[in-house]
Amino acid sequence: MKDDLEKIRRDLEEKEKVREELIKLSRDLRLNASKAIANIHANKMEKTEEYLRKAENLLKKVEEYRKYPELFYLAHDALQEFVEAFVFKHIVENMGLPEKLPFQIPQPVLGGLADVIGELRRYSLSLMVKGEDLNKIRKIIEIMEEIYYTLIEFDFHDRLTGNLRPKLDVARNSIERTKSDFIAARISRSVSHSFRSLPSRTRNTAGDP
Repeated sequence: MKDDLEKIRRDLEEKEKVREELIKLSRDLRLNASKAIANIHANKMEKTEEYLRKAENLLKKVEEYRKYPELFYLAHDALQEFVEAFVFKHIVENMGLPEKLPFQIPQPVLGGLADVIGELRRYSLSLMVKGEDLNKIRKIIEIMEEIYYTLIEFDFHDRLTGNLRPKLDVARNSIERTKSDFIAARISRSVSHSFRSLPSRTRNTAGDP
């Protein structure tokens, strides 16, 4: 019995060491992916590339731990953040979804894609405030819907999809709110353009009782 217990102890010691390594790598991966997303919003694409490159290097190391399936779930949140950064950057740069994903692990891929919708809402609102081309914003909304309608096809148990359904509820709400904001921005610009088109004398007296 002592030999059996000693074997169990050595096995647990190894797994504890692996667990600590994976947690540290995952923390660093998530941090760099989050910084990449923040720099996309700040329109600092060189910094985005830098952080995403660091994240990609960390991703390679994290993936080596897939041989420990009972522990690999610890990396899922970080992997999800990486998917979010990877896809978000591709959309901003190419106005379309990437042909391939960085990996094919269901839970972080599906969750990351769902979270991209929220980032696209934030990005589109920024474009509206800056007075960017409405056609570009319309295209972003179309991409948001494309992601949503793709993901609702994954109607599987929550444990298989990483609790995807609540994320999709949030995503649907984000899309509807973004559409409303887009309509308001379009009307505002139309009114503003019409006002500017009036003769200066008419504009000056437009506010008079």
